[in-house]
Amino acid sequence: MATARVIFFLGFALLSCSLIGASRGLENRRSLFLPILNNDTKVFDVTKFGAVADGETDNVDAFRAAWGAACKNSTSRAKVLIPEGTYRTAQTMFAGPCSSPKPITVEITGTVKANTDPSEYVSPEWFTFQDIDGLVLTGRGVFDGEGPAMWPFNDCRQTKSDCAPLPSSLKFYKVNNSVVTGITSLNSMQFHFHVHGCSNVSLSKLNITAPGNSPNTDGIHISSSDMIKVFSSVIGTGDDCISIGHSTTNLTVYNITCGPGHGISIGSLGKRPEERSVNGVTVTNCTFVNTTNGARIKTWIGTVAAEVKNVTYEDIIMKDVQNPVVIDQNYGSRLSREPSTSVWKLSDIHFRKIKGTTVSNIGVSLQCSTRNPCEGVEVADIDLGYAGRLNTTFISSCSNAKPIFGGMLNPPPC
Repeated sequence: MATARVIFFLGFALLSCSLIGASRGLENRRSLFLPILNNDTKVFDVTKFGAVADGETDNVDAFRAAWGAACKNSTSRAKVLIPEGTYRTAQTMFAGPCSSPKPITVEITGTVKANTDPSEYVSPEWFTFQDIDGLVLTGRGVFDGEGPAMWPFNDCRQTKSDCAPLPSSLKFYKVNNSVVTGITSLNSMQFHFHVHGCSNVSLSKLNITAPGNSPNTDGIHISSSDMIKVFSSVIGTGDDCISIGHSTTNLTVYNITCGPGHGISIGSLGKRPEERSVNGVTVTNCTFVNTTNGARIKTWIGTVAAEVKNVTYEDIIMKDVQNPVVIDQNYGSRLSREPSTSVWKLSDIHFRKIKGTTVSNIGVSLQCSTRNPCEGVEVADIDLGYAGRLNTTFISSCSNAKPIFGGMLNPPPC
């Protein structure tokens, strides 16, 4: 019996590892839970807990009841099902830790619509997943943030820091060893997806959409997280398609179509003293279409020293992008031409094999700090056409880089 048990657990471990590996190196590989649904899976249909698919009834209590039963009271693997139909809900939290066997699945086949009464939100999140190890969020369903009804309440540009941010559609906080796949996010009030304090999470096959002029609707914002993978998704929104915040490590992004939007950006960083370094970001095989930026790193001048290092943007296609490659260490300053004195350090940064077209004559702009000059910035094989001809300008505040005009761009490293 003991031998059979050892063989069972060894087989399960090998199967898990073969399904999904982590993004960085053999030494850091960890398996991700996948929806292995069979006859032993117990389904907790929200309609059995009182949810009404009329597009008007607030279903928050029914959703919470279904989640509570699945998370705490199941002796077999559990799945919360939001079936076809339109379900409205106010601020909702699916919180762990769960005592049911891992993974716990939430499957969306219907449409979930946000309540548009601002007084219903006591914090800037609409739908939160928190303190869960082994979550699978999946399905062909839609989270509709009802942004057009809420965007007029966004006053942060006018009031600066004295404002209440609108809720993000989907917040993941302390969610580990998990998979998010197949979900559509429509017209978020603020961020579509917000990943914070998470580890070993895969996000794929997402469809994220909002108008290009919608305020602060970042597609996916990632901060204080490790070993996150984002891939095979289409993101078109009013801010960064993917924004990478402070304290992020070992992030892999690939096969993303971005546009409209502000590109895939690291930062902004350094605005708040509690922010810490970013280390290990790889963005490959992505396409940017009619975006204001492409591959971008941006830092405020800042007050606490930190760094961005080990970053690669490679095999990127730009289609009519305004600012294809950008380092801006003077972000947020009113004196945009003043040499930056940012206390953030940038090193081991690589922009490689970036091709396509730009709607400006500046293909690469590296504006580095004079206090902490960029180190180890590689710009190689840049081929960007402007106004029907190859005419890409390279500008840099690095002391050993000179302006280069023309097609293939291989300046000396900073």
